[in-house]
Amino acid sequence: MKLKVCGSRVSERPLERLSATMTNTGSKTGSAVETQAILPSPFRRSLASARLFPLSLVIALTVLFLPAGRAGAQEANEYEVKAAYLYNFARFVEWPDNVSLDPNGPLVIAILGRDPFGGEIDRFIQGKTVNGRRLVIKRFSSLEAYEQCHILFVSSSEKRNLPRILTAVRNSSVLTVSETDRFAQIGGIINFITIENSIRFEINQAAAERVGLKISYKLLSLGRVVRS
Repeated sequence: MKLKVCGSRVSERPLERLSATMTNTGSKTGSAVETQAILPSPFRRSLASARLFPLSLVIALTVLFLPAGRAGAQEANEYEVKAAYLYNFARFVEWPDNVSLDPNGPLVIAILGRDPFGGEIDRFIQGKTVNGRRLVIKRFSSLEAYEQCHILFVSSSEKRNLPRILTAVRNSSVLTVSETDRFAQIGGIINFITIENSIRFEINQAAAERVGLKISYKLLSLGRVVRS
């Protein structure tokens, strides 16, 4: 699926400045004022009107999250966009100190079931870090092969196994993400949805809090908060 992510009037230069500024900012839980301060003026206006035009803000930020070579492109592959979102979920979610994985080791993004990304996600995260930690992609064909991770993307191929998967990770501080209908409503944390040919996401904040994850205001302001 091809998604229109940017109009031709948006130049690469302000996008590059914003991307660099967001990369250098240390705060994960910044306020709306802090967010506005790092946005070029066209995006400040979008943020100020976020309640009226939330889709415009999401599209603008999605463009920033794409690799530099794609920033000026008119279209992006669906899974390039979703890979970009997964990377930024890692940036704007805080894990508790008691996570069993090495706190100084890599941040692990796992894909459970049929991999829809192909090489897109590997290319996107190559060379990137989050708080000084490198990113690693792992793939598990089934729940039986699953190992502890920070972010677990549950493929739509596992739809029938969702109750069992969510039960298996419910006592772990794992950010569960999927693209399956009603995933967030049944206890998953983030679910990708498509609205008017644009990728959005739902967030079950209560589910995140139950496993000790803290989702930043910036991320919550872009998603649709739902309940189990």
